[in-house]
Amino acid sequence: MTRRHLGKKPFDMSARVPMQLGRESISSSTVAMSELIKNGYDADAESVLLEFYLRDKPALSTLVLRDDGNGMDIDTIYEHWLKIGTDFKSGIELSLNKQRVLTGAKGLGRLGLDRLSKKVILYTKKKGSSSVIQLIVDWRKYEGTNASISEIQHDIYEQDLPLSGKYGDIFTSKEESGTYMVLVGLKDNWTSEFVEDLKEELRLLISPYRKANDFSITLYRNINNTEYSTELIDAQELLKAASWEIKAKVDSSNRVTLNFKNNATQEEVRQLPTPWGNWISKQGDKPLFGPLEFEFHYMVKKKEFLSKVDMTHRNWERFMALNRGVRIYRDDFRVRPYGEPTGKGDWLDIGFRKSQSPGGIKQGGWRIGPSQIIGAVSISKTTNSILNDQANREGIVENEAYLQLRTFVLKVISAFETLATKSAQGDDETDLSQELEKVVKAKDSELEKAISEIKAFTKKTQKRKKKTPPAQLVNQKLRDLDRAKLAHQKALDEYYLHLNKERKKLESQKDTLSNLASLGVLTVSFGHEIRTHSALALTNAKLLTKIVRNAEKTGKKIDYEQLVGLTSRMVVGAEYVDTFSKLAINNIKPDKRLRNKICVPTVFRRIFSMMSATFNKMGITWEFKFIKIKEEDFNIRSFEIDWESIAINLITNSTWALENTPREHRKLEVVFERLGGTRLRLSFMDSGCGLEAGQEDTIFLPMHSRKVDMRGNSTGTGMGLAIIKGQVEEHMTSGTVFAKQYSDLGGAGFYIEALKDQ
Repeated sequence: MTRRHLGKKPFDMSARVPMQLGRESISSSTVAMSELIKNGYDADAESVLLEFYLRDKPALSTLVLRDDGNGMDIDTIYEHWLKIGTDFKSGIELSLNKQRVLTGAKGLGRLGLDRLSKKVILYTKKKGSSSVIQLIVDWRKYEGTNASISEIQHDIYEQDLPLSGKYGDIFTSKEESGTYMVLVGLKDNWTSEFVEDLKEELRLLISPYRKANDFSITLYRNINNTEYSTELIDAQELLKAASWEIKAKVDSSNRVTLNFKNNATQEEVRQLPTPWGNWISKQGDKPLFGPLEFEFHYMVKKKEFLSKVDMTHRNWERFMALNRGVRIYRDDFRVRPYGEPTGKGDWLDIGFRKSQSPGGIKQGGWRIGPSQIIGAVSISKTTNSILNDQANREGIVENEAYLQLRTFVLKVISAFETLATKSAQGDDETDLSQELEKVVKAKDSELEKAISEIKAFTKKTQKRKKKTPPAQLVNQKLRDLDRAKLAHQKALDEYYLHLNKERKKLESQKDTLSNLASLGVLTVSFGHEIRTHSALALTNAKLLTKIVRNAEKTGKKIDYEQLVGLTSRMVVGAEYVDTFSKLAINNIKPDKRLRNKICVPTVFRRIFSMMSATFNKMGITWEFKFIKIKEEDFNIRSFEIDWESIAINLITNSTWALENTPREHRKLEVVFERLGGTRLRLSFMDSGCGLEAGQEDTIFLPMHSRKVDMRGNSTGTGMGLAIIKGQVEEHMTSGTVFAKQYSDLGGAGFYIEALKDQ
């Protein structure tokens, strides 16, 4: 079979492709404008000026965009600007003069011009040049044609200095440089609302947290020959209205530094540089995303803060509606859509977190709301290259590094929430019934004093004028007042008695609910094992029934060894379920809620025995030790149900902490120790991941959990250790509980101290 060579042809491109890239790949006019401004930034411009000359019809309106960057020569125009998707910036990390990290790499930004206007006239000049390059691009040439892209020609001219145009001077001296673009025939109707949207977009394009103040954006409007004042786009000043300022940093040595500043009290809380592996659990020894900074402001509408920035309540609400959320900036430029209030923009699920815990800041488990936070994560193209953009520039690729970044940001926010709650609550906890009693008694004291003064006065009056009727009348009223006071006091005593009974009743109900919560934790954590054992018993029971019936029908001899094996497995499964059921049912019996002399090691042995199947499955070994005390002497007057709950919660916590520990190193150790005199200590230690730095106190707060999924969302209830703290400190004589980041076993350590029951 023969073949004949017909020639060679390259791929060609339709002239419509640039139009499709410009209008369809760039999602909006504000995004197109952002891309053009980024080009100015990459060209080392210090200022970009947008001049709108608007008329009633968009086709008659013009936009002038000028920057004072490096400009281009004719070779750059030929070889790069007119080549779509050029690799001009590929492999080049920093700008020519200012050493800025380049923001663009795909060579598509200039196609945003087609999104904005029908025609563009571009003037550009490099420093020292005595002439200006002019390029005219009419985008309408690409419409309605089947021509190849190379067939569409654009006029290019060279013009001498000085050069001026309809909208003022373009270039006047050899020392000037930059690019000046006139966009003729705008495609959008740039109404006041549209321009305001652009202003807000540009306000957030440049990070308000940037270090170098060497780049500015200015906007000017002329509407139907009416001039408006020039506006500098800047958001940094508004951050002075924040109640709290929070700064977090991951440095190049993989250490985490935190700083929390309360602007109301001027107090600061600082966390010294802490190794990444110690600061966060189960995220490796170093972050995947590289060094970065995260800063956010807690913004609440308070008069004293609004006065700092001369802002009305109405403007405040509008500002927060437009600027709220946590944005991401790469080399001081915003990465969309992060930080937008809805959809994918709420990449941290701030709104969802708040809806799950809507209580106020003084309540446990408080979560910051989406309209209360303005923040920025600052990354770099050079040090965070793994956090690269999607092809359509609508977000970062959601790889493992991105998910870890999300986890980091959420942990910082969670740390602030805990600190802000403690600050709002203050150091004192108020008992409302006791406060009410103090107020009433104070008023009674005032009443008693007034009665005594009146009595003294009337006695003096009676001595002077024994037959004065008014004095007798006052005495009679005083006797009536005394009787009323006695009746009032009796009623108050009954009220206090009833109030105390109600308080004790509520405390009892709270204790019962705490233990039920512990059972819930146990059920969630070990429900799979319970189901496995019940299925084991059920399967073997069915198999036993089948064997017996087959033997009955066929007369075949039964293998009794097989029957023993089946029944043994049935017993194991049934006993496991029975043990758990007894624990669950006994937990709510009235006698379990009586304070008795409890041998704590006995309770722990029972719970550990119940968990033996789980320990065997996970390869966990455990040991009890006794120091300066015998097992039968470790007795504490307490509720038995409390110790069952404590054991359950500590085991649940440790099994999670041991998940990433090599199987052969998974250990639990419980030490029962006499510290001296009647002081006893129970130490519960594991060989797991340990606590995160600074969590020794916060881990006992309600709704505070360190268990998160791969996206950083909390998966724990945050109640287990809070329940333990309440049980120890409220129900045991001189009871205290504390934690250590690392114990003698290598993982976390939890320590409970109380007095021995004699």
